[in-house]
Amino acid sequence: MSKRAADKNTTSTQQKRAKSFQHMKDRFKKPQNSFDISPGMKGFFVTSTRGRERKCALETIDLLEEYTARLYPSLEQEIADDAGGKGNEPQKAGTNDIEDEIAREVAMMKSEKAPKLFRYLPTTIECIVYIKCHKAIDPERLVQFMFADLAKTRQRKTRYTSRLIPAKVTTTSKLDAIVLAANKVAHDLLAEDAEPTTFALVINIRCCDDLKRDEIIKAVAAPLDIKHKVDLKNAKYTLVIEAFKSICTIGLVEDYNALRRFNLQTLFDEKDSTQKEEPTPQPREPSDPTEGKAAE
Repeated sequence: MSKRAADKNTTSTQQKRAKSFQHMKDRFKKPQNSFDISPGMKGFFVTSTRGRERKCALETIDLLEEYTARLYPSLEQEIADDAGGKGNEPQKAGTNDIEDEIAREVAMMKSEKAPKLFRYLPTTIECIVYIKCHKAIDPERLVQFMFADLAKTRQRKTRYTSRLIPAKVTTTSKLDAIVLAANKVAHDLLAEDAEPTTFALVINIRCCDDLKRDEIIKAVAAPLDIKHKVDLKNAKYTLVIEAFKSICTIGLVEDYNALRRFNLQTLFDEKDSTQKEEPTPQPREPSDPTEGKAAE
């Protein structure tokens, strides 16, 4: 065989191997917009401007990180310390020194890397965004803290984000699972020593034909009606249930209507409209020096 023929066969074999390798990568490659939301997660249910879901997620994560640093000032350091501590546990006698050294280096790299507190998970539904949060974060407390501050400052911090609802519990979009999760979220209201108060339910169903809104209302409201009173206009507590596809998120918030239904656009636009409606002060006309005097 000539040298040219041998080189040609070698090139052909390399191309086949590369093609086979690429096929295997494509086979196991995760789709870009895969639905990775699963029961047991907690985070935030967010609505966005159409076609701007990813930009909405990025700006919302920036906002969440800003208020997390204020509400949990030492959280990132604590998570990093915990991650580093797990890798620095004492090794058993007789282990290989090289393996110990590698383990220590890996632990050090993990501890130096900043923990990821929030993660964007596509829902494959227009205008709907899900952001998963770290288990150490309380979504309800963080959102309540954030909107209490934004209601005072009215400083616009987002462009594509509308409603921002805490997902204290994420479960399946089955009626029995929703009722069980709702009772868990509203545990404090269902306690025997809970003070009577007012409550409301907000239920939205998207891409989920099996669920019926009236059935959810009856099943979820039944245990709450025993001690508390329904107030649709000015409830102290509002249980927000968002069902989409096979998933349902549930969160309990305070002063839902007073905080503009946790809609950032409404909160910010209200300030802008108020500023526009304020009349511009007009220069005062000079008074007539003879005004008020009797005619001579």
